[in-house]
Amino acid sequence: MIKPVFDNVIIKKIEEEKSTTSGIVLNTKEDTANVGKIYAIGEASVLSVENGGELKEGVQVIFSDKYTKINYKGEDYYIVHEEELLAILG
Repeated sequence: MIKPVFDNVIIKKIEEEKSTTSGIVLNTKEDTANVGKIYAIGEASVLSVENGGELKEGVQVIFSDKYTKINYKGEDYYIVHEEELLAILG
């Protein structure tokens, strides 16, 4: 378990597979948009549900390019300051 400190959030990026109309999956090294699901929220997060906000685990968000990418137990996670969250997807 990763637990962020201060107002950081941990995000697991949602990767979109690109495919043709016939169903062939295209393999590209091009980075996709920064869309992901909240994995964990720091205790000082102003936008957390505990503080009257909308952020909680599982919520989809769009985040900026200012992040720290880590690999934990074979999976990639992104540590983002709360102020770098750009939108909450409904």
